[in-house]
Amino acid sequence: MSRRLPSLTGPQVIDEDGEWVVRQFVAPADLERTPEEYVARHGHLLGGFSFHLDHFSNPALGAWVRRVGDLLASDEMVEQCRQQYLSLAEADVARRRSVEGL
Repeated sequence: MSRRLPSLTGPQVIDEDGEWVVRQFVAPADLERTPEEYVARHGHLLGGFSFHLDHFSNPALGAWVRRVGDLLASDEMVEQCRQQYLSLAEADVARRRSVEGL
């Protein structure tokens, strides 16, 4: 298995397979959602998301995960996703949980 770790000075080191890790932590039904909807519904739970740095043998899964990572890097993008996919009540709950760290 291999996982890339960020490197500021050179190539990334690989130590476990990102595809396997993502499939352990993301429900199959969630992988059917767009990255934007996934972030809207689960972004408040993903504070330490780093799967987008991993190696993927499945290009479609790799692109999905990289998009999730890109969205999570911007509070504005997360909020746009919430506005697009969640009801007002759901978005309020997600915001509160994000602030509370839940």
